[in-house]
Amino acid sequence: MAGETAREVRLTIRPEGLPGPQHFELVEVPLPVAGAGEVLVRNRCFLVSASLRQMVSQGAEDVPGVPFPALCPGDGLRGEAIGEVVMAPTSSGLSPGDMVLHMFGWRDYAVVPAAQCLRLAAPLPDPLGYLGYLGHGWTAYAALTRGVQIRAGDTVFISSAAGAIGSMAGQIARLLGAGRVIGSTSASAKADRLVASSAMTPR
Repeated sequence: MAGETAREVRLTIRPEGLPGPQHFELVEVPLPVAGAGEVLVRNRCFLVSASLRQMVSQGAEDVPGVPFPALCPGDGLRGEAIGEVVMAPTSSGLSPGDMVLHMFGWRDYAVVPAAQCLRLAAPLPDPLGYLGYLGHGWTAYAALTRGVQIRAGDTVFISSAAGAIGSMAGQIARLLGAGRVIGSTSASAKADRLVASSAMTPR
């Protein structure tokens, strides 16, 4: 694999207002080499997430407490990705060919700390169904730990509870000690699914 190259998307300048093609560039880089405790992953698909908008914006570094780091001009973009393990240390529990979820998208190949790879042991019929799992979970967790403080036995209300973030927020609220979680949604079928998951109280 020596001498091979790969592509990645980088930020060239932080946008003021809506971003456009002029704010990014597609570059050829040497194929990355995994070090100790790292996994080389060939990315198959990645998520275009709204959180990236915040990461590349002017002033992103001035917002405290956000779970996603600000990107500087020259940095490769970041985001959830699903990829196939090419090489992994034996201690990682991962093997070539395993499918993993991680946060180093927007590039052909990524070097990822083994601890930051989530192995997809029982894949869904379409692995794309996993995209959004990491970012939406972080958003829900931040809202329930930094936006509010849940005490044991509290009642928590979650709007849009059947959405990607809302459905995770309900489960996280339970794990944080909420005695009762009430969710709103737009359809009875969605409400039935939420109640069946034991995360919500029907209303």
